Amino acid sequence: MESRIKDVKLIVIDIDGTLIDSEGKVGERTLHFAKELKKHDICCTLSTARSHHYSAHLADELEIDIPFVTLDGALIKDRKGNTVFRGLIKDTLVKKAIKLAEENYGKITMCDENNLFVTPRNAVVKEYTKLNAPILEVSDFSAVKDILEILVFCEDKVSMKFIKQKFGFFDRLGISLSVTKSPRNDYYLLTIKNSGSNKYESVRRLVNHLGLNRKNVAVIGDWHNDMPLFEYGAYNIAVQNAIPELKRKADYVTNSTNNEDAVGEVLELVFNYTLNGSH
Repeated sequence: MESRIKDVKLIVIDIDGTLIDSEGKVGERTLHFAKELKKHDICCTLSTARSHHYSAHLADELEIDIPFVTLDGALIKDRKGNTVFRGLIKDTLVKKAIKLAEENYGKITMCDENNLFVTPRNAVVKEYTKLNAPILEVSDFSAVKDILEILVFCEDKVSMKFIKQKFGFFDRLGISLSVTKSPRNDYYLLTIKNSGSNKYESVRRLVNHLGLNRKNVAVIGDWHNDMPLFEYGAYNIAVQNAIPELKRKADYVTNSTNNEDAVGEVLELVFNYTLNGSH
């Protein structure tokens, strides 16, 4: 790890495949050194596609007092409820998404800061969503508001392509669209968000909020959605189990995987630099 690490004051950590192991647990070395670094004014925080509800439990474990990033940048908020950013989707666009999904065999769900909303006709999506937010069943979506993310699930590629094309016009109105395929190839997922709700913008907002700059930041990730974090210009760290594309952009690749407490390896190295100025 290069001597540049001596300037790090903020470590931004992805959750799935990075911070937690395959059983969803945080390593003991991570828990220990996160708290030790805090004593030296070096803070850890989170950046994840998961919900604030799920991430807050990990923030509690790590004793993170500063804001953390959830829903891939749509929400930046601390454990006490203080909000730095909410990337709300306009109500007119929410209604458009509902209409397109219902007319084209799509199942739809959406979330605000606290809940994942489903209707009886869309209840099946509970099996697919990985946000780990409390599920609130409503008779219809007419009363929901302050939506941060919309998820549309389709079983066939044609329906998904049609919905995306019809919604594509709204790219120019501050909306971002992304389509992914499930690991088992049994559905397609369209994610609709505010265009400013991404990991790049979120780390920039958080760094500005904390009065830091790029040289004070290290980011740790493993997956495609961490690529924007690596484009920010911080000290980029990929865990050993990261995708090859991320490793190629990394300044440092851990020897450990997420199942071997890779984040703990990084935090211990940073701690040693802080105390001794060497590895």
